[in-house]
Amino acid sequence: MSVQSEGKASRKAGLQELRLIDYERCMGCGTCEAVCGFIHDDRPYIKLYELYPGLVRPISCFHCSKAPCIEACPTGAMSRDPETGAVYVETTRCIGCMACLYACPFGIPEFSRVSNTATKCDLCRKLMHEGLRPACAAMCPAEAIVVAPPEEVGKEVRVRVLKKIVLPKLEALEESRK
Repeated sequence: MSVQSEGKASRKAGLQELRLIDYERCMGCGTCEAVCGFIHDDRPYIKLYELYPGLVRPISCFHCSKAPCIEACPTGAMSRDPETGAVYVETTRCIGCMACLYACPFGIPEFSRVSNTATKCDLCRKLMHEGLRPACAAMCPAEAIVVAPPEEVGKEVRVRVLKKIVLPKLEALEESRK
């Protein structure tokens, strides 16, 4: 499992939502990338990579609580949405220097040849402002992508870990009773 930001300290820094990508649950189907591309004019911000033959997994912006891309941006174009906590690019302020890319430990921001600016996931900011979930999380058939407040994401991680530990033991117990 990968929690893409950290708990309560992050809340104070403006982080309202966390994104969890459960790589054990992810089946690499590409739905997240396809729906993201559909929402963002065929420019998906969550991308799948083949790590090993047959092993495909997505990666996208982690919306870090202490986002190095925000700190590195000389124009303030990299910003945090005060309502959702998502890190986004204010393209009218971006000069395309890509300091954000070099600062990001995950190499997430990309250069758009269309706008000559940095681009990256904004957690479907427009959808979230309408009370909807980001498209990748809403459409994931395996429910591998969760976007929720930090407390809910923490609870979901604990429940998933417990199921992984406890369910095999319950199944073994049921088998022994047969």
